[in-house]
Amino acid sequence: MKYAVYVRVSTDRDEQVSSVQNQIDICRYWLENNGYEWDSNAVYFDDGISGTAWLERHAMQLILEKARRNELDTVVFKSIHRLARDLRDALEIKEILIGHGIRLVTIEENYDSLYEGGNDIKFEMFAMFAAQLPKTLSVSVSAAMQAKARRGEFIGKPGLGYDVIDKKLVINEKEAEVVREIFDLSYKGYGFKKIANILNDKGTYTKFGQLWSHTTVGKILKNQTYKGNLVLNSYKTVKVDGKKKRVYTPKERLTIIEDHYPAIVSKELWNAVNSNRTSKKKTKQDTRNEFRGMMFCKHCGEPITAKYSGRYAKGSKKEWVYMKCSNYIRFNRCVNFDPVQYDDIREVIIYRLKQQEKELEIHFNPKIHQKRKNKSAEIKNQIKLLKTKKEKLIDLYVEGLIDKEMFSKRDVNFENEIKEQELALLKLTDQSKRNKEEEQIKKAFSMLDEEKDMHEVFKTLIKKITLSKDKYIEIEYIFSL
Repeated sequence: MKYAVYVRVSTDRDEQVSSVQNQIDICRYWLENNGYEWDSNAVYFDDGISGTAWLERHAMQLILEKARRNELDTVVFKSIHRLARDLRDALEIKEILIGHGIRLVTIEENYDSLYEGGNDIKFEMFAMFAAQLPKTLSVSVSAAMQAKARRGEFIGKPGLGYDVIDKKLVINEKEAEVVREIFDLSYKGYGFKKIANILNDKGTYTKFGQLWSHTTVGKILKNQTYKGNLVLNSYKTVKVDGKKKRVYTPKERLTIIEDHYPAIVSKELWNAVNSNRTSKKKTKQDTRNEFRGMMFCKHCGEPITAKYSGRYAKGSKKEWVYMKCSNYIRFNRCVNFDPVQYDDIREVIIYRLKQQEKELEIHFNPKIHQKRKNKSAEIKNQIKLLKTKKEKLIDLYVEGLIDKEMFSKRDVNFENEIKEQELALLKLTDQSKRNKEEEQIKKAFSMLDEEKDMHEVFKTLIKKITLSKDKYIEIEYIFSL
């Protein structure tokens, strides 16, 4: 019998890593006591960081791929929260495996799909408990940390200008001078990037020995700790598309305790700097970048960002948007330093996409889609007919019209036929999903000439864009010819 043992740790802490062997031992004990011969090569291990989407877990993807190729009979894991701590993820993985005829065994919950039959309540209940546990722990931990913070205990890593001694935040005078210099320069009107350049030119590094960037300077200037304030519940973590994301609390709902920490700058200076920063926010339109999250530098791999520029010439103001390597903008550390007009890049990319559209048209055959749809309906009717026959078989056995041996033989035959049809339907369903993706791609192509923000359109069609210093654009498409 072909089986897989799935093992996962959610962090790289020692106690989590040591739990790997514990998970393996528990699964091995169950397998050997249920007629399986132990095979260490059947262990699939994900060293997933907490919050990683299950679609990004390499070992889980290998198991699902083997399931699709009918190379597995059974998947065993220690407990449901090792499979997934998100209810939707756990149920989706279960549906895929069960849909391919895989026996699913979770040892701690004593769940075995072979004996549970169509009863999904048990698995769903334990999956719900597994999903709720980290949320409950998170609330408890957050409350405990806030209580410690109110008592004056500092939680976490100290920022520049501070050290932690006996759980208290104390000023590091050498570093504090750098913080005061940053506030002083900002008060005098210097921008984030200019301040970063001044510090880098002087050989002054961040607390962690890195070069300064405009982002790091901005975080220093916005940090209320430097005027002595403790800010609680500044953000909460939510899960979006399988990944954790910070959602920041609006200013009016923040809990702020003043004079809680030793201040490095005065309240007056901090308030003046942040007041100036707010009033100096650019009144011009937000820089449009329809390629955000898609375009990267060919040489250093950092994102290519859109920057706004403008100048006065003969009494009139000329404005434009250009693209540039963010690594060069922040640190002057990339050979890809020449700006490229945003509109020029956009024009080239749209032209390339239209060329791809012409080549793709022959691959999108609506007749094939309709044929698959008809086949799907045919299989569903066949499954319905087989289930009806199976029910009638039970009636025949109950009424004594067939003996137990005949009933068992026919029942197994019907069950095997139903599984075969369900597997065929699953394959067609996978194809139907691809058909929907094709429809989305066709719709995106049809919108290329529209005068509107094209970010979602580009995101549907493009996986990655790279821009080199010689202005050559490489495009990796989501679709394939």
